[in-house]
Amino acid sequence: MAISLVVATLLAVVVGQAFLANGQVRLSALQHELALEQSAHRQSELAVAQLETPSRIVAAASGELHMVRPPIVELPYVSLSVPLPTPNVTAAPAPVTTTTVPPATTTTSTTTATSTTTATSTP
Repeated sequence: MAISLVVATLLAVVVGQAFLANGQVRLSALQHELALEQSAHRQSELAVAQLETPSRIVAAASGELHMVRPPIVELPYVSLSVPLPTPNVTAAPAPVTTTTVPPATTTTSTTTATSTTTATSTP
């Protein structure tokens, strides 16, 4: 009985070591895959950084898109210590509003329908 207990214990240790080794192999493979993906990510970031450089954008705009630099226009000097005169502002004219009433309908019964049409306008 004692020998079978020792053998079972040793077998459990061997199975545990096999699971541990299998887990370490999987962990090593995942770490290698992570390193590859991090390297690809760094390469992508480098490519984006190179595409974002102003000199490349200017070269692409002038070469491929045939854009030209705008002429430099200098704004006039305005002193901040001297206030500008208040501009004269005229009020906008009031809008004219008209109301359209639909045409009156007639009925074919013995009594005739009457309709009252009113139109309002705002000056």
